[in-house]
Amino acid sequence: MSYRNLLSATAALATVFSTPAWAQAAPEGGEQASGGLEEILVTARRRTESVQDVPVAVSALSASALQARGVHTEADLQTAIPGLIVRSGNNNNQLNYVIRGESVDAYSGSPPGVQPYINEVPFPVIASTPFYDLQNVQAVKGPQGTLFGRNSTGGAVLFQTQEPERDFGGYASIQYGNFDRLIADGALNLPISDDKVLLRLAGTLTSGGAFVRNLYDDAMLGDKNERSGRITLALNPADGISNVTMLQIGNTTGTNAPNTAFYTIPCGDPSGFNSCTYSPNNQPFFSDLLAGRIFRNYPNGFVYAGGFQSLPEFQRSQGDHVVNQNADFDHRARSEMVVNKTSLDLTDDITLKNVFGFSFSKNAINYDTDYSPYPFIQQYAPDAVLTGADLPVETSATKTYSNELQLQGKTADGRLTWLLGAFYIHAKEEYLSPLWLGAINASVAYNATTGNKSTAVFAQATYKLTDALNLTLGGRYTWEKITLVQGAQSIFGAGQRQSVEQSDPSWTATLDYHVTPDVMVYLSSRGSWRRGGFNPFNPPTPTPLTAANDPGGNFFLPERVRDVEAGVKFEGHAGDMPLRANLAVYNAWIKDIQKTAYVVIAGTASSATINVPKTRIRGFEADVSLRPADWLTLAGSATYTDAKFTRNESRLFGNPVFYGPFGDVPKFAGTISADAALPLAGDLGELNYHVDLYHQSPFYFSNLGGTIQPGTKLPDYTLVNMRLDWSNMFESGVKGSLFVKNLTDKLYYTGGSAGAQNFSVESAGFGQPRTYGVALRVDF
Repeated sequence: MSYRNLLSATAALATVFSTPAWAQAAPEGGEQASGGLEEILVTARRRTESVQDVPVAVSALSASALQARGVHTEADLQTAIPGLIVRSGNNNNQLNYVIRGESVDAYSGSPPGVQPYINEVPFPVIASTPFYDLQNVQAVKGPQGTLFGRNSTGGAVLFQTQEPERDFGGYASIQYGNFDRLIADGALNLPISDDKVLLRLAGTLTSGGAFVRNLYDDAMLGDKNERSGRITLALNPADGISNVTMLQIGNTTGTNAPNTAFYTIPCGDPSGFNSCTYSPNNQPFFSDLLAGRIFRNYPNGFVYAGGFQSLPEFQRSQGDHVVNQNADFDHRARSEMVVNKTSLDLTDDITLKNVFGFSFSKNAINYDTDYSPYPFIQQYAPDAVLTGADLPVETSATKTYSNELQLQGKTADGRLTWLLGAFYIHAKEEYLSPLWLGAINASVAYNATTGNKSTAVFAQATYKLTDALNLTLGGRYTWEKITLVQGAQSIFGAGQRQSVEQSDPSWTATLDYHVTPDVMVYLSSRGSWRRGGFNPFNPPTPTPLTAANDPGGNFFLPERVRDVEAGVKFEGHAGDMPLRANLAVYNAWIKDIQKTAYVVIAGTASSATINVPKTRIRGFEADVSLRPADWLTLAGSATYTDAKFTRNESRLFGNPVFYGPFGDVPKFAGTISADAALPLAGDLGELNYHVDLYHQSPFYFSNLGGTIQPGTKLPDYTLVNMRLDWSNMFESGVKGSLFVKNLTDKLYYTGGSAGAQNFSVESAGFGQPRTYGVALRVDF
């Protein structure tokens, strides 16, 4: 299917998003909106309202929607939430959320352009997120900061876990599919003392899932073995007082699904040096290499003697989801998180709320940096190659404390709704990234600790100018302190310390007008920023890499964004058919956007973070839902993103660097879906069928794809997913399911890593092949 056809089918319809929001969809079996569609509730102004009544930048998936779509990973989430792109980096465990073109490059030292949250607490993404016992997931679009948490330039992804309920109950679920993939999870709700003390226990266990074959040793890679548990305690000692504490601990092992050598730079091109060196034409070196006379015991397991330049073509000739790499791919991660939310009603109209969070994550990964069986550079050197001691694996560890205090209420006879807040976060991240250099059989390491202390005050208020016209104004001011200290194993020298302080405002202004009870229009403008800092993978110097300043150092400037957004929302009927149809258009201007370029410094691969002077991102978002019959719901969504560097020249080591085309985001992405429900006779239960089709246009995984990073354009793809549920079998509370994802077994890629300057190769990460299986769930 052409994306233009899908775009034309849905271009007039979209969900309007403008003000930051927490959203929650109506629970399964909950109330329907007046139009007959399931009502979606949001708390954009810290009170529960219909999404159609508030200008919000959010798409929400309820617990029932997560089940219906079989959402268990970030990749599943991308196909379910319009406008959200989940991009992989060097492997399937290195993830990056992208909204409206805002993202974060790997090995940049930049904070995320899209900030993820769990239960209103920001957390870093250094491994995949456990998807179990969730109340909802939301994607908030556009600049954020005037209502909660950290300021961000692109948006936020919000995960809300299930909280304890008043009645005893729970669920247990198990799913098994091809690639030996097992997913089991469950929850138990325990009311300890009426409504005063409530407890909920939840956990998940997964295993299997390897889908990438390594020609080097015939191993299967990409399995994930996860163990995660969560305890949530809710205390309600008196009317108007509540306290909810959540503790979550997780441990993951398995292997990374590595990137494949997608495109190699030909010998003779400026960056084709490895294609020349590791070539059958380079004799006697190449013959000595194959005979094992250069590296001890090499080529143990070596399978291809055709040369580096022709490696991608050879791999593709061997089948889909195939790599050819001489490295270890173990992946280990563990995480701990505590969230405490306390709420106190001071009066009937004023509430004091505090949100405290602590998180710790540690991630250890192995992968082959050159994505090949040739021994010239990689993260880990096996015994068969390295003559000295083995290198440690690449690790990163983060520890974060945060606290947010809010005072919210209503005054002026309920016409003014307001919120005041203060936010503090202290984050610390440790990096250790070793590299083995095959040409000289030696190791180097990037080793540093970064710190960030951020303090902010913010306020937002909405005033009803008339019964139909509302004005919303919000502001935030943030103070940041950023530090970097080089570690004991740092290639740049241990103990060097850098520090900088930055501050800037964020703001929002919105007018919304209810033309009729069914139609609302709005106009919004926002501004926000992303702090600057230090890249731990570049030599320390205090001056940023910009068009005007080029010392070749590791300091980069803050990024600033402002946008304008307009939209219309409709919920009513088309004839007798319930219809929800919305449209939003936006334009964002960004100064000093933070992007990376991979370079060689003193013979070593490095990642330089550069401020690209000016960028413009514009587009539209559309969404439509209709119910032509009581048993059938149809939906479609489309997003179009036109991103461009309008002043694209920066400098790197005295040379101009021209950025473009804009990377990380396809111009078009869209989904069409259908849900059908068929009650069965007697006590047999109900059949529910879901099908969705997701299409994404081509995109570049490098922002230098038109200049020094050729071969970084990934093709478009279309995925078809289906699920059949037999619910409440014989009134037992048991649901059986059959599912298939990527029905046509489409080969597609989810991202990549640009390595032309360092390794003469561009690599890309595989998306999941066709997966299918059965599931069983019991609710009690």
